[in-house]
Amino acid sequence: MDIKFNKDAGGSPQQGVVEEKGKQNVLLIVLLVLAAGFGYIYFFTGLIKPAQEQKVAEAPAPSQVIKKPLPAPGGEPAKAAVDASETKKDAAPAVQPEPVKAAQATVPAAKPVLQEAAKPKAEVKKTEAPQHVVKKPLPVVAKAGENKPAPLEKKQPVVVEKKPLPAKGGEKKTAVAKMPVEKISAHADAPPRLKKVVQKSAGKEPVVSADTAVSGRWTVLVGNYVLEETLATDLARVRKAGLKAYVVPGAQKKNHMNRLLLAEFTDRAAARIELDKLKRHTSDAFMIDSAGMHVVYAGSYLLDARASSEKERLTAAGFSLTLKRADVAIPTKNLTAGSFAEKNAAEDTLKKLRAAGVKATLSR
Repeated sequence: MDIKFNKDAGGSPQQGVVEEKGKQNVLLIVLLVLAAGFGYIYFFTGLIKPAQEQKVAEAPAPSQVIKKPLPAPGGEPAKAAVDASETKKDAAPAVQPEPVKAAQATVPAAKPVLQEAAKPKAEVKKTEAPQHVVKKPLPVVAKAGENKPAPLEKKQPVVVEKKPLPAKGGEKKTAVAKMPVEKISAHADAPPRLKKVVQKSAGKEPVVSADTAVSGRWTVLVGNYVLEETLATDLARVRKAGLKAYVVPGAQKKNHMNRLLLAEFTDRAAARIELDKLKRHTSDAFMIDSAGMHVVYAGSYLLDARASSEKERLTAAGFSLTLKRADVAIPTKNLTAGSFAEKNAAEDTLKKLRAAGVKATLSR
């Protein structure tokens, strides 16, 4: 068996090995280049990073969308509920911005898809919101009902303070009802003038009751009055002296009154007709029921001159009047300049009154 060796046969395997190594080197270089390229794209460009879909989906959990309660009928509790809802609304945007920014930074292309996915959730919660809102106003109404007694308790002391005033008026009305006989005046236009003076005095300073005026031990008494014209004059003089004046009810006194008698009637309706005719000409007319008779008077006057002038005027108007005298207990009023616990203070007030020409006395 002949074996032939030559140069060509011995060099061919070495060349094949070299070519294979060259190909392997080229493939390695290509792989390294590809790995470096993918690494650059992955770490520096962020194109191959997976999108954070779970975070973005969980972020727009707008649990605070249920913050539109119906207007509650109550006052302050409803405001509290509205304030609570406003605070929750303020808290809601604080949760939303971070995931939205992350979505913008990581996956800008997926943003509209995520927003569209978030909107149906919000709509579903908005549809569910009325059910929660319907339940919330019920405790609000209950709270409003519980808070209602509080303003009532505040109003009660105001009512209690106002009650004494009508009580005093009631006492005065009862006193007048006991004595409906007399209307005392000095002149024809006296009653309206007196009412105006009393209203002015009441507007400037309240009329003080006997208990409050005599609270001190020493009282400066200006005088006791039957005619309110004289009382009004002295009241103005006391105030002009720079002092406070107080009008308190006094004891009743019997005085001779001049009554203008029209007639006596057995029928009350007839008496009422004549009384109405008299009242068209004078406001002093009145009627007294005594012993089953209805007696109509054109007026009752303390001063003789006033009674005579009124009789002449009404006679000229067609009324036949008779002058009658009667002793009647008339309520009086006391005018004081205050009550004092110390005698020195009362004496100082008394000196001021006397310096102003007002006669006054000190009583204890």
